[in-house]
Amino acid sequence: MLGRLMHYGIDALLIASVAAGIKRSTGLQPDLSQISDPTAKGIAEKYFGLGELVFDSSIAAARASRYFVRSYVGTTAAGVGPQA
Repeated sequence: MLGRLMHYGIDALLIASVAAGIKRSTGLQPDLSQISDPTAKGIAEKYFGLGELVFDSSIAAARASRYFVRSYVGTTAAGVGPQA
């Protein structure tokens, strides 16, 4: 029971962090103004806020890691020439 609950919690957190990534890359976000109940709206705001925190933490960890390099479209990781 506890394992299943943890699994659902992690899945929900992954969905929230994907929503945060979509928001950052496209500007599209859930329209929370359509939620009329103030309690449900507050929970949704905290849920998506937690997704943003996870997304930001993931980006910070990737930037600090030597296993990730910044690359740009049309260039290699070293920044020279086309990608293979």
